[in-house]
Amino acid sequence: MEIGSGELPYGEVRKIPVELKNILQNFLESEIMLREKPVIEVFSTPKRTVAFIKKLPLKSPDRELEIIGPPVNISYHGNVPAPPLVQFMKKNEISDHKKIYVVNQKKGAYTAYKKTIKGVSVKNLLTANIPGLVKQIPFRKTMFWLNKEIRFPRPVLWILSLFDGKTASFDFGDIKASNRTYVKGRLSYKMEPVKISNSKDYFDVLSSNGIILRNGDRKKYIESKLENLSKKINADMPEYDDDFIDEIVGLTETPYALLCGFDKKFLSIPKELLSTVMRKHQRFFPLNEDGGLLPFFIAVADVNPVPAVKDSLENNIKSGYSKVLTARLADAEFFFKEDIKKQPLHFVEKTKNILFYEGLGSYFDKTARIRELGIFIAGKLNFSSDVLHNFKTASGLLKFDLATHAVFEFPEMQGIMGRIYAKKAKENSDVSSAIEEHYYPVSKGKKRVLPSNDLSSLCALSDKLDAVFSFAMLKKLPTGESDPFYLRRAMIGIIEIILNKKYKINLSDIYDFYFNEFFKERNFDILKLKVVFMNFADIRFKNFLLSSGYKPDEITSVLAVETLGDFYSSFLKIDFLSKFKLHEEIFELAQIFKRINNIAYKYVQIVSFDKDKLTAPEEIRLVSVFESVKKNTFPLLEITDFTAAMNKIYKLVRPINDFFDNVMVLTEEEDIKNSRIGLLNNILNLLKNFCDFSFLDL
Repeated sequence: MEIGSGELPYGEVRKIPVELKNILQNFLESEIMLREKPVIEVFSTPKRTVAFIKKLPLKSPDRELEIIGPPVNISYHGNVPAPPLVQFMKKNEISDHKKIYVVNQKKGAYTAYKKTIKGVSVKNLLTANIPGLVKQIPFRKTMFWLNKEIRFPRPVLWILSLFDGKTASFDFGDIKASNRTYVKGRLSYKMEPVKISNSKDYFDVLSSNGIILRNGDRKKYIESKLENLSKKINADMPEYDDDFIDEIVGLTETPYALLCGFDKKFLSIPKELLSTVMRKHQRFFPLNEDGGLLPFFIAVADVNPVPAVKDSLENNIKSGYSKVLTARLADAEFFFKEDIKKQPLHFVEKTKNILFYEGLGSYFDKTARIRELGIFIAGKLNFSSDVLHNFKTASGLLKFDLATHAVFEFPEMQGIMGRIYAKKAKENSDVSSAIEEHYYPVSKGKKRVLPSNDLSSLCALSDKLDAVFSFAMLKKLPTGESDPFYLRRAMIGIIEIILNKKYKINLSDIYDFYFNEFFKERNFDILKLKVVFMNFADIRFKNFLLSSGYKPDEITSVLAVETLGDFYSSFLKIDFLSKFKLHEEIFELAQIFKRINNIAYKYVQIVSFDKDKLTAPEEIRLVSVFESVKKNTFPLLEITDFTAAMNKIYKLVRPINDFFDNVMVLTEEEDIKNSRIGLLNNILNLLKNFCDFSFLDL
C-alpha cells in the first residue's frame, strides 16, 4: 500500500515508519491471529507513505473459541436446560445442549461451548480496516480538505493498494485505492501515473525513477555525495548534526547533491553568520578548509534528471540556489556592517525597550538582576577577583545583541553575534566568550557543550536561575508536557553546570537572596513558592541522575534524608553509593539501620538519652563508640570524603549487634527504656546523615 500526498513535514517522514509498523503489527496479531508472523516493512518519503507486508495468507486460519455460559447450578432443571442456559444457547446459535460442557472457574462450575470461527479473506479484512488504521497514526498536526473525518498532515492525492498482485480497493475520503502510483515525468517533472502489477514491479519503478524509499538509505546516499563533492575541491567533510541531516532526508525522495558557489566578497562576514544563513535558512551545507569557510556550498535538490537535460538542469538549479543565497548574504552583510558602526553600549541602552516578559521588565532589567545574583553566587563560591571583575562587565553585555540588526533578522545568532561584536569592540576574550556561552549547555552534534570557564558558568547560572525564579513567581513552571519558556531545559542546564564545575552551593540560599533582593513589592507567599521551586528542581535532578544511569534506590536513599539544594554534594554521595553499594560495609550498615529502625520508628519523639542510666557493658561501649564516631564523621561528610566517613560509621556495626544481642531495649523501667531508645534514635540520625539505608536495594 502506498499513500501519495502533498509534501509531508520532515518530522513526520522520520517517525511514520515506526508508528505505522506498530499499528499494522498489532492489528495483524490481534485481529487475524496468523500462525506465522508476516514481514512488515514501512517506508516514507516527503510524497509517499508505503507499507509492504510479505508472507500473508489468502485466508485467516480457522480457530476455536471457548465461550463461557451461566453457572451450572442455575443452568438445568434435572437434565433439561433452564432459562439462563436456553438464553445462552439462543444467543450463540447452539441447537444441541449436549454440546455444552462444564469448566471449573475460580468462582465455581460454569457451562461452556466451543465455537469454531471460520477463517475469512485477509484481503477483505485489510481493505475494511486500513482506513481506520491510517487514522491511528499519531501525527503531530493533521488537516482535512473535503471530508472532516479524513485527516492527514497533507492532502492525500492517490492510494496504491495491491494484494497478491491484484487491486485491493478501499476508499479513504474521496480517494479510491487503485493499482497506480505516481512519479515525476522525466522531462515535464509533473506527477504522472504508472500502473503497477506486483511488488517487484513497484520497487523497480521507484528505483528507476531515482526514488529511495528508506530514510536510512537516503541518509547514507546523501552523506556519500557530500563526501565526494567536498573532496572535489579539497574541502573538509561538511559538519552537521543529526537533526539537520534528518531534515534534508525528510525533504527529498530523489536526493541530488550539487556543488555550488557564492561571491568571495561575502567571506568578509563572520563565518558563523554565513554558515547560519546557509544551514538554517537555505538548508545548504557550508564547506570549510582547515577551519576557514570556502565560497562554496553543497545543496541537495529533489530531482532525478535524465542524461539529455542533466547539464542544463544542473546549471539552472545551481544558478537558482546561488541567486537565492546571494540575496540572503547581502542582507546579512548589510546588517553586520550597520551593527559594527555602533558600540555594544549603544545596544545595551536599546534593550530597555525590549520586553523580557510581561511583569518581569525589559532585558535591561533582567541583566541588572543577573548582575546582582551573579555577584552573590561568586561570593558563595569564592571566585577570584578577576572572575568577579570580568563578570561585572560581561553581565551588562549578555543581552545587548538582541537589539542588533543581525540577531533581529537571524534570532538563532543570539550570543554568537554578541561574542563577535564584543570582540570587535576590544572586550577581552573571556568576556566576549561569556556572552555566547551564557546560553550553554547546548548540544552540538552528539556532544553536550558546557561553559568553558568560571566566568561563563557564572553568567549561565545567573541567567537561567533568574528565568526559573521569575517565571516560578508568575506561576508559570511547567506541570504538563507543555513548557513554552523552556524552564525544564534551563533547570537541567543549571544542574549540568553545577555538577560539571563541581560547585558546592545551595539553591535554597540563592532563592532566599533572589527574593529578598527582587520583587519584594509583589504580593506572593515566598515560603510556599520556595517549596514549589525546590520540588521542581528536585524532579529535574532525579530525572537527570536516572538518565545518567544511576539507580532509583541509590538516588532515593540520599535525597530522602537530605534537604535538596546542594546538587554537587548529593551527586557525590549518590555516585559513591552506586560504586560501593554491594560492598560488605554498606550491606552490614543497612542491616543495623533496619534493626534499629524496627524499634525506633515508634518512638521518633525520643531524641535524647541519659548516659548515667546506661550501665550495661554493651551500652556503655556503644555510647563511647557512637560519640567518637559522631565526632569524627561529620567533618568527613562536610568535605564529602564518603569512603572515610563510611569506614568511621562502620565501627558502630559490632557494638550495635552486641547491644541488641545482650540488652533488653523495651524494659519496664521507663527512664532506662527512654535512654536506650534515645541512644538508638541518635545513632539512626547519624546514619541518616550518610543516607537512608532502608531504601537501598541490597
